[in-house]
Amino acid sequence: METQTQYRDVKTAVATVFKNASLPERAILRQEGEYWTVGYGANAFRLKDTKGLAYLARLLRHPAVEFHVLDLAGGIAGQHHDDETRQSAHCLPRTDEYLEKAGIHVGGLGDAGEMLDDTAKAAYRRRLSELREELEEAKELGNVERAEKAEQEIDALTSELSRAVGLGGRNRRAASASERARQSISKTIKSVVERIAQSDARLGDIFSRCVKTGNFCSYQPDPALEIAWELDAIEPTEHPTSSSEPAPARADHPQTSPAVLEVSPFSFAARTAFVERESERSTIRAAIDRALSGHGSVVMLAGGPGVGKTRLAMEMAEYASRVGFRYLVGHCYERDEPFPFLPFVEIIEGSLAEAASLDDFRRRIGDNAPELAQIVPSLRRVFPNIPEPPDLPPAQKRRHLFQSVSDKLGRAAQTRSQLYILEDLQWADESTLALLIHLANRVAQLPVVIIGTYRSGYSENNPALVRTLEELIRMGIRPLKLGGLSKDATAQMLHGLSQRQDVPESLVSLIFEESQGYPFFVEEVYRHLIEEGKVFDAAGQFRADVEIDEIDVPENVRLIIGRRLERLDENEKRALTAAAVIGRSFSFKLLTAICEIEVDELFTIVEKAQQMGIIVASSEGPARPFVFTHELVRQTLLAGISAPRRQHLHAGVADAIARLHTDDVSERTGDIGIHLTKADGHSAPPARPGSGRR
Repeated sequence: METQTQYRDVKTAVATVFKNASLPERAILRQEGEYWTVGYGANAFRLKDTKGLAYLARLLRHPAVEFHVLDLAGGIAGQHHDDETRQSAHCLPRTDEYLEKAGIHVGGLGDAGEMLDDTAKAAYRRRLSELREELEEAKELGNVERAEKAEQEIDALTSELSRAVGLGGRNRRAASASERARQSISKTIKSVVERIAQSDARLGDIFSRCVKTGNFCSYQPDPALEIAWELDAIEPTEHPTSSSEPAPARADHPQTSPAVLEVSPFSFAARTAFVERESERSTIRAAIDRALSGHGSVVMLAGGPGVGKTRLAMEMAEYASRVGFRYLVGHCYERDEPFPFLPFVEIIEGSLAEAASLDDFRRRIGDNAPELAQIVPSLRRVFPNIPEPPDLPPAQKRRHLFQSVSDKLGRAAQTRSQLYILEDLQWADESTLALLIHLANRVAQLPVVIIGTYRSGYSENNPALVRTLEELIRMGIRPLKLGGLSKDATAQMLHGLSQRQDVPESLVSLIFEESQGYPFFVEEVYRHLIEEGKVFDAAGQFRADVEIDEIDVPENVRLIIGRRLERLDENEKRALTAAAVIGRSFSFKLLTAICEIEVDELFTIVEKAQQMGIIVASSEGPARPFVFTHELVRQTLLAGISAPRRQHLHAGVADAIARLHTDDVSERTGDIGIHLTKADGHSAPPARPGSGRR
């Protein structure tokens, strides 16, 4: 009996040991092209690629490591070869003490440093102590008015301290970019965790408990639940770009990493390989190289939406960073009332965020601080002792402000060459553009390059931009106008997007014709076709019969083109929609025959569409003198009307072709047949007076 008892005890002990030494539960979060495989235990499923999944994968790869939201959202510029597990490369230091000891002041665009520095917080606390003593004394003396005044001041100071200090005593930063990143990333991660929970409640629960969000995000593993994660590397790697070429060595600009931690203002999302643009890259590289020897310049990039202006600027910024530049980016935004000097405000705020210390930044802005604080009010919150600017007449005041900005940028360039990127100048206000001209006249003797981007075809809505471009041309600064990529470059993009080299020629031709080689449109059309299941068959092979419907426009593309078409009034939209029904190319005579618009007004509409870059002169000859710049623009116009309306217009086009070509109608039977097929039995609209129909 005793032997049996001993046996049971040994058996139980062995079972316990094996249970404790059991293999960890296996889980997977792996990207496979446009989808992610997600699984826990025996359950696995696939989810469409989103930023939230990429955030999760990065946190899982570094368990218990805290990432600042700007690290997740922006990435660290120029850090391609360092081990990610080191905080100096891809993870911000986790305590303010570490930051201060390292002499590093970290922030993103719009970050104005800590809301209150240690000196200010100490002063606040001393004052609070004094006020509480006053309050007690006032209560003892029955002085109600004095007590109320003390309570009000106590409430105000307490509120200010609460805003400046977060949980655990961590200093909050007056960083609008940081706050936007925190809100965006928290929402994105929460959303993807909810999606995962819908497919696997256990895994969703694990993420809900173990993934921490806020200003610092992390994955804190459950010690009671050992999980072996299968993860693939999804971080962006170096792409074959201009920035991979050898950087010119400069004796006076050694290529050592500066003692600052830079946060990239560009998206950290994985990018497609950068292709073509050799001429433009060469021109901008030459400007950057000249600036290293003290000869700065301004470069303007023009092109339609989606052509790749920002991407080219991004590649050039990375090249500049490698040869010793610091780069900062400022944006203009489409608003009814533009914010004066906004891109320069963002640049100055970004410079403050990256400063080695507050004292260093204050020293660098020097006597120009009062003027700079006029356009960057957050400076006064960081440096309360900035004096008021002198009271000058408006013209002198503006001139003094411009000179102060110029002085600030010049001092920054004394220690390190500077690259400033001004994005979307088509939305810039007059004051921003006037400051750009002021700087353009002064950078020639500074190691400074300014790159401005703007959308061509938008200048008629911004007369100040027209004047600015004219002034720059008189100064010898001509814009680099970007067009679509070549068909070969489009094929290279598709190789990168599909991660395959066997992309069929038919698919390349289809997407090239659809996008006209505009990189954004190439990517969006490809992704749209993937989502619709039109690219690969069940065996994972490319389909040979891929087609795009006439009104099948990716949502993101439709949004961008739709915003552009909003600048047209109803008559203009109606005329261009009728032209879109005719086809990619059309004649004015045929358009007149099907439009219920007077000829003079129709001339004006066509001229405006040409100015906006919606249509251009055709190479098909006098029979079809106009052509839509992009097939996607034509399709967006068609998608904006109902199917019956579209069919009605096709019937009208077929009828008009027959009427206008009575002598050679047999040669037009193909066109007539196409429109009648699309009319699907609808009859032509009644003849417009003067149209010539019998």
